Amino acid sequence: MAVSIKTICPYCGVGCGMVASPQADGSLAVRGDANHPANRGKLCLKGASVALTVNVPNRLRYCMVAEKAGRQRVVPPEGAIRHAAERLNQILQTHGPDAIGFYLSGQLTTESQYLINKFAKASLRTNHVDSNSRLCMSSAATGMSLSLGSDGPPTCYDDIELADAFFFIGSNAAECHPVTFERVMKRIRRRAPCIVVDPRRTATADAATLHLAVKPRTDLALLNGLLRLLRDWQCIDRRFIDASTSGWDELSTLLDDYPPQRVAEICGISQRDLTRAGRILADHERLISFWTMGVNQSAQGTFTSNAIINLHLATGRIGKPGAGPFSLTGQPNAMGGRDVGYMSHMLPGQRRITDPDHRREMEAFWGLRPGTVHDHPGHDAVAMFDALDRGALKAIWIVGSNPAASMPNLPRVRRGLERAELVIVQDAYAPTETTPFAHVLLPAAVNLEQDGAFCNSERCVSLMRQVQPPPGDARPDWWWTQRIANQMGFHAGLQFAGAADIFDEFARSTAGRANDQSALSHAWLTARGPTQWPAPALASPQRRRYTDGVFATPDGKAKLLARQHQPPEEMPCADYPLILNTGRIHSQWHTRTKTGNVRQLNALSPEPFLEMNADDADALGLSNNQRVEIRSRRGRAIGTVKIAAGALAGSVFMPIHWNELWSPEASPNEITTDAADPLSLQPALKVCAVRVSAL
Repeated sequence: MAVSIKTICPYCGVGCGMVASPQADGSLAVRGDANHPANRGKLCLKGASVALTVNVPNRLRYCMVAEKAGRQRVVPPEGAIRHAAERLNQILQTHGPDAIGFYLSGQLTTESQYLINKFAKASLRTNHVDSNSRLCMSSAATGMSLSLGSDGPPTCYDDIELADAFFFIGSNAAECHPVTFERVMKRIRRRAPCIVVDPRRTATADAATLHLAVKPRTDLALLNGLLRLLRDWQCIDRRFIDASTSGWDELSTLLDDYPPQRVAEICGISQRDLTRAGRILADHERLISFWTMGVNQSAQGTFTSNAIINLHLATGRIGKPGAGPFSLTGQPNAMGGRDVGYMSHMLPGQRRITDPDHRREMEAFWGLRPGTVHDHPGHDAVAMFDALDRGALKAIWIVGSNPAASMPNLPRVRRGLERAELVIVQDAYAPTETTPFAHVLLPAAVNLEQDGAFCNSERCVSLMRQVQPPPGDARPDWWWTQRIANQMGFHAGLQFAGAADIFDEFARSTAGRANDQSALSHAWLTARGPTQWPAPALASPQRRRYTDGVFATPDGKAKLLARQHQPPEEMPCADYPLILNTGRIHSQWHTRTKTGNVRQLNALSPEPFLEMNADDADALGLSNNQRVEIRSRRGRAIGTVKIAAGALAGSVFMPIHWNELWSPEASPNEITTDAADPLSLQPALKVCAVRVSAL
């Protein structure tokens, strides 16, 4: 009889529990874990097919080292470890710690994230540690920290069944978080109204009671306009505002600038729909607001997050069952990564590098001399690759990510990787767009092949168990880091027997902090199952935060922040008359290193496409399934036209998943720039005007 082992889905931030069973023929059978609170046995298409991503032709099984001719040859693990350690030591001695950077991922276990972050900041003394969460979740994390005093949503998934109404903004949850959205749909079918704010007519919008097809980059104006309506209708909670918040007077003054007529004009919607949305918000006490990348990957992403939270603070709908702002995470352990401080301005326990008390706390905890941890933040994700390009950064260690395909401004990113003296790439798959740049290539274990903890969108920590051994020389990411660190001579604090010991240290580092997980351990999670933080050692875990109206700020009050809408820097014009939107689709994942070899998923989405309005297509003389070129001021891509009923006129949509490795002609990520303007470095963070023409 096959042994069933509990593990965690490696895709989005829902954090679905799975049960995997090795079969006699060597395959794996996977089903949803009916006892896991995140999914209750449900899995999406990608989760259900995850076993098909393990033993695939592009699995990286052996270590490789680059030769002078540019070829990569297979070497034994000890040879790769020794070579990486020697090269890092040479750069450290010659150029100092600020010449070394680490680029991590929200797909790593908490243990790997913690150990790599500790090695960099405590041993090497470089704060140049960042992650792909910088691009997808930093706006939400910063927004929650500024408004509430701490990162991490105050809500839980069980609030969905208690909510009276839902508000989605910048989130196509039906495709990107389908298991969570299925729970929402059950409430919608029972007459809970749902507002969806999205320029595109998505599957989520199709299920909505009201779809607000706003112009791109007008979310903040809409949110201010909705709160203005609630204020004018006297639907705010003055008692809660006075007792638990600060900043209302300034915010109320700003709301005077957002009368309904102006907001409707800015957003490109009718006053009737704006008012209807306001009435839904006003008339339903238990409201959940969901947001994700459509908000976060915006030049005003942090401010928009603040405005979403303002809606809940001003109406007192936070810290209560069935109500609250709920940021949906894009990767399975992006929340865990933020908890361990795997960003350039952070330390474990949601501590800040610029805070001297926080540095002293971690130095004492790690047994370091005072002043060991540098007081300046390191390079963020974008700045790190710019520093490589300039030669300021000499070495980069990339773990579980594919920045040569996923970062903005790819010409600069790739040029930086070419110029680096040392590129270490740790991945489970090869080739990717990034692996050809590697001087050292290390094979990593995937989720089904290791033990470790993940933390999902609702702050729920789950234990992932190893189901089968990794292939060849592949090992967990923390294992490679520890071995190379030890080879370099760093032994103190970097000699863990296994993932459980690493997690124990991480959990203790959070004691007394807003994200306290000091009660948790692998043994706890095995015995009691998935657990939400805060989970202090001497108290019960809390499913909801701020239930007492006291927030994680110095004065205990949440901040109502006045955030002014700013028009986009780039607008359509005669040469570039359309606006490009990008996003995920339900059958693919990021740069397709996992899903690209799954035949069943590829059959659903065989090639990149450009979704557009029928009138726009007619005006350009284009027809359905026609091959077209999409060109912006910064680059070009190729796709197939998909005329969509209800698509917003003047906007087109293209999925992010195809790059030249999978489709040499079609690369949305070619839409990049080499300009010096920081906003221009991130086309995903600003409105991008394009033109479309037949091939």
